[in-house]
This record gives sequence, C-alpha cells and structure tokens, in this order.
Amino acid sequence: PTPLEQAARSVLHLLEPEFKSRQARMTLDVEAAPAVMADPVALEQIVHNLLMNALQALEQVPAEQRHIRLRLLCDGSEGLLQVSDSGPGIPDEALPRLFQPFFSTRRGGLGLGLSLCETLAVGMGGSLGARNTPPHGAEFTLRLPLAP
Repeated sequence: PTPLEQAARSVLHLLEPEFKSRQARMTLDVEAAPAVMADPVALEQIVHNLLMNALQALEQVPAEQRHIRLRLLCDGSEGLLQVSDSGPGIPDEALPRLFQPFFSTRRGGLGLGLSLCETLAVGMGGSLGARNTPPHGAEFTLRLPLAP
C-alpha cells in the first residue's frame, strides 16, 4: 500500500523550482487521499513524468495562462491521479499513439516517457489514459487499485 497523496506531494516538492522557472501555477485538489497498491518509486516516476510533460506543453502558451491541476480521487475500487494542463492539447491524430514506444509529439522527444509510464501502471494492476479537455489542454488519468 502506498499513499497516493504522499507520492504526489513528494513529486510536487521536487518539481517546485521547475514550476517557478517556467512560471506555471499549480493546483492540488485532494478529493480523496487513498492508499493504492503501487511501488512507491514507480508511482513517483509516473507522476514526475506526467507533470514534466505538462510543464513542457505549457511552454506553448503565454505565462499568464500556464496552469496545471493535479487531482486525487477515488472511483469505485480504484484510486485516481489526474494531471490536467492549460496547454494546446494533443493533436487528435496523436491520441491513439501516445503510449507507443518511440512516438513523440515533441521535437527532439524520445517517445519513451509515456510508454514507460503506461508499462509501470499496467505492471501495478492499473492503467494510464489521456484525453483532450475543452476548450484546450490535456488530461492524463492514472488508475491504480485501492489498497485493502
């Protein structure tokens, strides 16, 4: 069992200088603070990668519009961690390929981060999904089984 909020706060603390240097605002919404069945290091790796991807996406919008929301909640027998940003969103044609190894929407990107994150999530009995959020931006949802 790993406390989802503890993992999220640990990564947010680590990335605080990145948020400041990139002039991005951060909101943490803790609707539920479940413990999930997860390897703590793997969970923090996923959260770190999702937040860094969101920060990189925000480089494409003016500083005053840069916002990331990290939301923790429960859905049935799963704990959810959602990262949403106010960036440009994901091109529709890229959505089905986001988690494929070596696919990247970013110039110079290796295309391994999201693939690794999905592999880690599935390995812990969970899943990772992505969607665009109107009017702009993207949202990634990590689902992991709740701890008994």
